[in-house]
Amino acid sequence: MRCRPGFLIALGLAVYWLMAVSVSPRVGVTGDEVVHLTAGYSYWKFNDYRMHPENGTLPMRLAALPLLAMDLHFPPLTDPDWLNSKVHLFGEKFLFGDGNPVDTMLWRARMMIAFVGAFVVWLTWRWAHGLFGRTAGWMALLLAASCPTMLAHGGLATSDMTMTACTLAALSAVWLLLHRATWTRLVLATVACGAAFLAKMSGVLIVPLIALLLLLRWLQPVPFVLALGRRARWLRCRAAIIGTTLGLTAIVAAGSLALLWAGYGFRFDGFNRAVSSTQGYFFPWSVLLEEEVLQWSGDSSLDRFAPPPRPLTPTAMTRTVGWLRDHQLLPEAYLWGFAHTYKFSQQRSAFFLGEYAKTGWPAFFPVAFLMKTTLPALLFLAAGGAALVWVHRRPARRWPGGRVLRFPRSWLYRAAPLVLFFVLYWALAVNLRLNIGHRHILPTYPVVYLFASAAVLWLATRARRWVALALAVGLALHVVDSLAARPFYLAYFQPLTGGTDRAYRYFVDSSLDWGQGLPDLAAWLDARKRAGDHATVFLTYFGADDPRARGLDVVRFADEGNDWGLRDFPVSVHGGWFAISATHFQRTYLPLRGRWTQEEEALYREIRQRLQQAAGGGGEPRAPAARSLLLRDAKDYEVLQFGRLCHFLHDRTPDQVVGASLLLFRLTDAEVNFALYAPLDVVNRTLAAASAP
Repeated sequence: MRCRPGFLIALGLAVYWLMAVSVSPRVGVTGDEVVHLTAGYSYWKFNDYRMHPENGTLPMRLAALPLLAMDLHFPPLTDPDWLNSKVHLFGEKFLFGDGNPVDTMLWRARMMIAFVGAFVVWLTWRWAHGLFGRTAGWMALLLAASCPTMLAHGGLATSDMTMTACTLAALSAVWLLLHRATWTRLVLATVACGAAFLAKMSGVLIVPLIALLLLLRWLQPVPFVLALGRRARWLRCRAAIIGTTLGLTAIVAAGSLALLWAGYGFRFDGFNRAVSSTQGYFFPWSVLLEEEVLQWSGDSSLDRFAPPPRPLTPTAMTRTVGWLRDHQLLPEAYLWGFAHTYKFSQQRSAFFLGEYAKTGWPAFFPVAFLMKTTLPALLFLAAGGAALVWVHRRPARRWPGGRVLRFPRSWLYRAAPLVLFFVLYWALAVNLRLNIGHRHILPTYPVVYLFASAAVLWLATRARRWVALALAVGLALHVVDSLAARPFYLAYFQPLTGGTDRAYRYFVDSSLDWGQGLPDLAAWLDARKRAGDHATVFLTYFGADDPRARGLDVVRFADEGNDWGLRDFPVSVHGGWFAISATHFQRTYLPLRGRWTQEEEALYREIRQRLQQAAGGGGEPRAPAARSLLLRDAKDYEVLQFGRLCHFLHDRTPDQVVGASLLLFRLTDAEVNFALYAPLDVVNRTLAAASAP
């Protein structure tokens, strides 16, 4: 009995959904999930948009939707962190401080985003099937459904997959509408475009793309079918086509604008003052519009290593946002989120191939794509591109999958939305100053698999059997590579690059370490205790998960920025296990980056001497005295200790890697004392001798 194609497609999508959500128990809370769940829940419950509006309301609403059926405890709306829109602190209380079932909340939220991911996989199949035939459609479906990147972000309650789905759906629906206008297509285009604006601030990219599609449509002598009435009308006059498509685009724009307002409760004010008072957004408008320099506390001795603040440079973008706000033409929370995204995309600390920068690298995303895409998929992409070049001058004929193609005009024109999107998106990505994660090029992966599926065109050659065998083997290797990455799809790196265990030398943050490793660390701690190893475990954690809520028996060290609880400073460091998040190992967001310098060494010894004097002796500074007298110095000293320790460990291979993101080093008392207190020149000579061939 033959299976119906629809059943096989549904089966493929179901397998993708299951693969994405089944790893949830092993994947801890990642960087953006706390704020997404907290903000989305508050949008539904209170119609208030103070929390995290910079990432789009739609994905947060989707993630939080199943939480509404749960009996959850939400912190009071009189909490200072709520009043001041401090979503990270408030979210910590919501997820970890009120006895809520975090793992259940997380699984339900991720389940919703996995449905969105399945829709993206379906779109990939639909495009490939429509352009290159049935065989290409099945190939694209398998490539997308087993892609580590697609599985990673389809299984996280974040915004990247929703943005991908909405953008591709909007471009697809608009392109269909520009050729045959029906009520269904008009509604779909309107809803998809409105959703794209609500999915993420980068959704505005569809505006220039639709403009390019309109221009291309007007230049192409293809009749336009207007089927909004009882009879379909065929328009062949270019002026009529231009006028009609402009009118339809205006309707889509108006409907999208209405949906955007609906996403914010049809209210300009981002705060629902009927349910709660407010102290304002997390950052004041004056900072986001470049009218005032962002001021920090300035009481840290480490501030001397920070680059000078960027000068105030109001741009056409900030002036436009300010004008729209003043005239209340768009919801205030949306405009605040857009201004926030724009400002902090101009400068952001990042790590790449051993270097540090605040303004990014042109090679960041191309290298990330090559290293985090399976080798079979890259080969298929090359083969697909070569196949399209090969058939460039071929006459119209029947190709594999039963599709009659006329190259190059037929497929290239029909694929125009995705081709233009791919080219424009990559042009922006290469010049983007925000290089914090490979996830930002996720929207281009469906297009990659569309082009890769064109490799089936080689089946039309005389070597059909060998081509079929190569395609089958390549697809099998792609699937095996993906399965080997479970459960940490996020941290996938090609085996040829050294795999996940060496990836921290190339990329960190959401390309590798988004804080997902605590469940595995908890299991490792239990196994260590059962084995009789009772050495202290020092944890330097980067992420939004909560080691305290998970009951981890660890000593926090130099990670105050990711620790909202009370603790003593500086911690007494000695031999034991050091579990260090890859992002903090490279000190991406710490004041001290790169190799240890003489200036840092001088400050380290200066603060150590002050703390020793404050403690009333010449020994190692103790936490109580430091806490009572020189708390800021104590915190700085701990960061400096960590920097010196990382300098010592820089070229050392971790003893273990847990959760694909936590580097574990076993150090003796003698090694710790040498790393922290030996003269710097002695440490450097020892490290140089150890690294010599």
